[in-house]
Order: sequence, then structure tokens, then C-alpha cells
Amino acid sequence: MSQAETPAKPCHNCRRQRLRCDRSYPHCNKCTNAGKECLGYGKLFRWTGAVASRGKLAGRTSSAPVTVEGGAVAATSELFASSGHSPSDTGSMSASSSPESGNCPPTPPLASRAATPESMQLVSSRATSVEKELKTPYILVDPIYQDLGDSHRYYLSYFTNRLCKDLVSHDVPSENPFRTLLPLTKAHPLLQYIIVAASAAHMSNLVRAPLPSIQEDRMIAFNRENASRKALQDALVAKNKALRLMHAAVQDIDVIGGDVALAAALFFVNVELIESGKHGWRAHLEGAGRIMSLLEPTASSDNSLRNYMLSDCFIYFILGSAFMPIKFQTKSYFEASQIPSILERAAANSYLCCPPIIMQILHGASQLSNMQGDATSPAEIEAVGLALLQQAHSFDIVAWANDARTVSYLHGIPIESRIHAGSAHRLAACLYILQAVPAVGAAVGPEFGQALSRDIYEHLASIPDDDPNFKATTWPTFIVGAEAADEEQQKWVMDRLQRLVVNCPWGFLYTAMETLPVIWGLDKEKKSRGWIQTLKDPDMNFLLV
Repeated sequence: MSQAETPAKPCHNCRRQRLRCDRSYPHCNKCTNAGKECLGYGKLFRWTGAVASRGKLAGRTSSAPVTVEGGAVAATSELFASSGHSPSDTGSMSASSSPESGNCPPTPPLASRAATPESMQLVSSRATSVEKELKTPYILVDPIYQDLGDSHRYYLSYFTNRLCKDLVSHDVPSENPFRTLLPLTKAHPLLQYIIVAASAAHMSNLVRAPLPSIQEDRMIAFNRENASRKALQDALVAKNKALRLMHAAVQDIDVIGGDVALAAALFFVNVELIESGKHGWRAHLEGAGRIMSLLEPTASSDNSLRNYMLSDCFIYFILGSAFMPIKFQTKSYFEASQIPSILERAAANSYLCCPPIIMQILHGASQLSNMQGDATSPAEIEAVGLALLQQAHSFDIVAWANDARTVSYLHGIPIESRIHAGSAHRLAACLYILQAVPAVGAAVGPEFGQALSRDIYEHLASIPDDDPNFKATTWPTFIVGAEAADEEQQKWVMDRLQRLVVNCPWGFLYTAMETLPVIWGLDKEKKSRGWIQTLKDPDMNFLLV
């Protein structure tokens, strides 16, 4: 094509993402620079369900069945078929989103198809009922993925249909930046394997999550355990391959691109969090910090995916620092001065639903906690701690919550629950300061901490399980749980954590449920120095988000 014959329309990638295309031929430079596979300017061909009119296949559709023999897909499909229950009978698992019940992902409802980019459509089902959907083979929709194995196609589809929902506060398919990672998986096996590992581990937890609403017999429990184990095996295999590819990738990051390397590092941390949140996350987070230091600056409006990835890395760094001695903390790749500007870029739809200023205060309190016994005088530590407490306690959560409505696709979000979630985080930060800096707790008295706990309980109880902000309440639930003094409060906290596991099946929640009894069982001598100091034991070393 000559210069005079410049394409009349933008490339397919830019059109889908509503970006300005430079219309260079044969590939758009914007796609090439971003590490994406440019789909060009011509027609896109997709498999359809056309019926053959002649030959040996007369009367049959052109869609070949997709089966995964012996895989987690088949195992999870049999799970509900053998139980006699439909996914809608399982509490948090709905028929409209069968990946949540461990089954093959359904065709998106008509109302959402227009908003979902075509590149996200991996598989589609012709099932007309829940029962058929559990047994009907799935067909390939987008030919860009036709060379992938059945298992990988399934887990990548599970990523877009289920796991992506956990990565933001309010999931809008066309606006969730993590879904834009999917087209990159074809060109970057590293990204493909680590996303498959995260999806398979997530599915393993989801299948084995407690379901109090169902009385299971032994066969159902056996099928559930079998499906969970198989998905976990798939996760470990994919994770091992991703680790090998990551080792090669970090030798020369320019080959795969900084954003792809950062995405892989972030999802290595996510895999650790999905598995248990213990130990392994710290090395991957430090690696992400090193990659971040190599990235060239970009305008906040030009790359929403990078903004969300940077924000998540900083959130993990801050929350990881809260229960870690300073000598084990991640190196200075994460600068405290960058916290507000980095977190603000994704604050409106961050999965954590916590104001950036509260995160900055929390980081300051964790650093202050590690200064006990240093050259800094106790009076100075107390003064700084009291200032942090006052700043957190007086923060205007209502104004912060309403700021999210300035984002066009978030104008209909539940503001009331956002206020409750943000308030719970604000008060939990205050409780953390009282424990992290004992001088502050002594200065304000025990009644102040008890009042904070009562307010947190009220805010948490005001967020229903089916609210999108319910999953954002893990941190305040754990903090108020650590302060729980009587058996009734402790039971309430454990019950809420179990419901969170069903809603958001990440393994760090199981770790939280294992850790709280340890805190409750501390003798009076250890409690006098604060449970936060106990959690800073290197043997604990867990990340709670």
C-alpha cells in the first residue's frame, strides 16, 4: 500500500479501545509500541455456527466440540451434574456466571455483548438451560486463540468472566483494564502462563469454598475435592513454566516490554495471594518494584492498565509493610512520596475501596512502628503518631466517595456502601495506629479504641454480601477481629471471613482465619506489647489485602 493509500479507518485494536490510531501500514505503531498484536485494517473473520448444507457434515454446525479430558473443566462440570443442584442453588454461585461454580464460562448476556470487546470472546455455548450448559461443548469464537490448547482457552476465559471481577471495585467489562491483557497472551507466553496459573488457582479455591447453604453427601464432596485438586495441579504446572519464562525475560526486559514484565510480576504476587498470601509474595513484589524503576514515565490518562498495575503494587507494598520488620521490608523502589499520585490514578475503581490518603497514613504508621527504640525520642514518636491519628480520624469519607461519580462509567455505583467501606478502612487505620504506636494508645485511652471497634462493626454490617464493595472489607475485618475481646465478636468476625471466601476465594483469607486464633490465644505478657509486634515475626510473613 502506497503512502497515498493510507487506511481510511483506524485499526481494529484502536477502534475497540477508542484510541487515536496513526493508521500506519501494515501495522499500527501504537499497537506495536504497546506490545500488542495489531489486528490490522481488513475484515476480521470469526467462527460461527453455520450449518453445512452438503457433504458428510450436512446438517451439522461448523463448530467443533471442545473437551478437556480428565481436566478441571470436565471435573467441575460433573460436580453439579452429579449433585442434582444447579449453580443458582449454591448461594454465591449464579446461573448467569457459571465460571463461579467451576463450570465452563457461559455466553455473555445480550445486554453485555456490545460492551465486551470481541477479543475477549474466547468460547461460546449454545446451551439454553443450566443443565445443558454444564454438559454442552464450547466452541471457539475468536480465531486469534484457535492455536491455544483447550485447557488454556478455558482458563483464559475464566480470567475474563470471573477473576477480573476481583481486581476492580466495580466491574464494567469494557472499562476493566485487566481484560486488555488477554490479547497480549498470544504474543507473550509468559503472560499467558501466569494468568492461567492465577485463574486455575482461583478456580481451585472457588470449588472448595465452604457452601453452608448446601448439605453435601460424600460423592458431591469427593467430586468437589477432585475438581479443586485438578485445578490446583494445572495452576502449579502453569506457574512453574511462567517462572522459567520470567527468569529469561528479566535478562532483557526490553524484548518483551516493561508493561508486560510488570503485569507478569504483579500476577506472580496475585498467584501467591490466591494460594495463601504467605512468604513467596515478597520476592515477586520486590521484582515488580525493580521493573517499575525501569519504566519510562507516562501520562496518567494514556495507560489505564499501567496505572492500575502500579497502584496494586503500591497497595501490596503498604499493606505488606504493616506487619513486617523494617529489615525485611521491600527495598526503596517504592518511594513514600509517590504514594498519593500513584494511588490516585486508580482510586475511583480500585478493588480496595480505600482513600489514598488513608493508605499513606497507614504507611507512615508502619514506619513509625519500626522506629521504637531507635534514636528518635518517645515524645517525638508519640507526637507524630497522634498527628497521623487525627488526620485519619478527621478525613471526609463522604466527599471522597462521591468523587468517584465524576468517572462516567461509575455514575451508578452504590455510593452508600462505598462510604461504609471507606469508613471501615479509615477507622481500621486508626486502630492500627493505636496498636503500632503504643504511646498513642496510652495517650487516648482504651475507651477510644473500643469506640472505633464499635463503629467499624456498624459499617461492616451495613454492606451486604452481594454488594461489589463487600470484597473490599477484608483488611478492616481482620483489624477489628484482632481487637475482638469476647467470644461473640470473634465468632462474628470468623463468620464474615468465611462469607468473604465464598464471595472472593483468595487464599490469604484462609491465612487470616488461621492467624486470628493465634492473636486471640496470646497470653497477657505478649498482648501487653501489642499483637502487631507478634505478627512481625519473620515466620508469619503474610500479606493481607
